Amino acid sequence: MSAEFDPKKTQPYSGEEGPKVDRTRILGSGGPGEAAPGGAPPFDPKRTHVMGQGRAAIDPGKTQIYQGPGVSPQRQVPQNRKLVGWLVSFTLHPNGVDFRLYEGRNTIGSRPDCDIVLQDPQVSGHHLTILYRAGKYRFKDELSTNGTFVNGEMVDEGELQDGDILKVGTVEMKFRTV
Repeated sequence: MSAEFDPKKTQPYSGEEGPKVDRTRILGSGGPGEAAPGGAPPFDPKRTHVMGQGRAAIDPGKTQIYQGPGVSPQRQVPQNRKLVGWLVSFTLHPNGVDFRLYEGRNTIGSRPDCDIVLQDPQVSGHHLTILYRAGKYRFKDELSTNGTFVNGEMVDEGELQDGDILKVGTVEMKFRTV
């Protein structure tokens, strides 16, 4: 049985002897898009954020997001944009990690403002764009430092086919259509 809150027993905070508060997070100059203290990526309310390994029961009816080494959570489902494909990687985690592709423009890179963020030192800030229009999946390397490989061949741009293997930095991903 849990104790109920009793306001008569609450002691007011009286200053120096109270709890220590890290005020750099509160008073720091970090505005939207600036890195948080300790080098953490900036908070973006438009993206999904996973805050550690909780012990809550997994609901199989809800989407699960893997947050592991080299992976940042994906954006929330864009409004009015249809799901058109996936990129699936087994190099990021042996059980597989998937990234959803939506109608229109999908950006891939190491910058936090990309749609798919890959934390790999060989991935450029804005490395690659995949565009879905009129039933076709086009890709374009955005002048990345290490290039983009499709099925083992370095290419600047082209059309993706179901089952193609993309390599961005050290991350290999299989492209799948809906």
